[in-house]
Order: sequence, then C-alpha cells, then structure tokens
Amino acid sequence: MGVRPVLPAALLALTAVCLAGCSSVDDPEASAVAQRFLTLAQSDAARACALLAPRTVQRLQDDSGDCSSGLEKARPPAPDGVRGVTVAVNSAQVLMGDQAVFLARFASGWRVTAAGCTRASSDDAVPYHCAIEGS
Repeated sequence: MGVRPVLPAALLALTAVCLAGCSSVDDPEASAVAQRFLTLAQSDAARACALLAPRTVQRLQDDSGDCSSGLEKARPPAPDGVRGVTVAVNSAQVLMGDQAVFLARFASGWRVTAAGCTRASSDDAVPYHCAIEGS
C-alpha cells in the first residue's frame, strides 16, 4: 500500500474551523488515543484497529482484505513525544516527532482518521501524505 495524500479539502476545512476558534492547548484524550494507536500498531494491529474511524477501517479492509493486515503493511511510525495538538470542534491533529495523526470525535470518543502523515514540503498548501487514511 503506498502513501496517499490527504485530501486538500479536509485540510482546508480544518484550517477554516481553526480560524473560527481552534485550541492549540493539549487535548489529553486526543493525544492519548493517537499515542495508544501508534503503540498498538507496532505490536497488536487488531487492537489498534479498534481505535480507527470506520472509513479508515474500511479503506484498510478494501486495500488489504482486513484491517490488521492493512496496518501491518502500512507500518505507521512508532509514537514520539507530542509536539502539539490542535482541536477544531470534532477534529484534531496531533503532532508527534516528524508525523501528524488526524482524529475525529465520535459518540464513542476520539478515533484516528489518518496516521503516519508527513508533508512533502514546508508549504502549508501542500497536503499531507499519510501511510494510513480513510478518505
């Protein structure tokens, strides 16, 4: 499975909402889910899949037959120290080391929508390329 760019529209939506009132204060729940997901993705893909948003699970299943196999093929980077968290209503971006993890808030809590995301350049207009994503 190759690295896929996250849709620019999704990033523009997050940016637009941020302009209307984002919080760069650490959201402990979003950070915890992002870190737990990346940790489990290294050792227990089945449990890591439980932390993914439904579309992301579906994408991995479509690409690899099942979520666990998809995670093992994608091999997202191990978690690193959290550098920042941006929350925009029901979306969050957690920056860890050289990667970003995107999450969405569901009734059941935060779920990972994309992980292992890096920018191709420092230009904010360039979308992220993600090892795992659901859109």
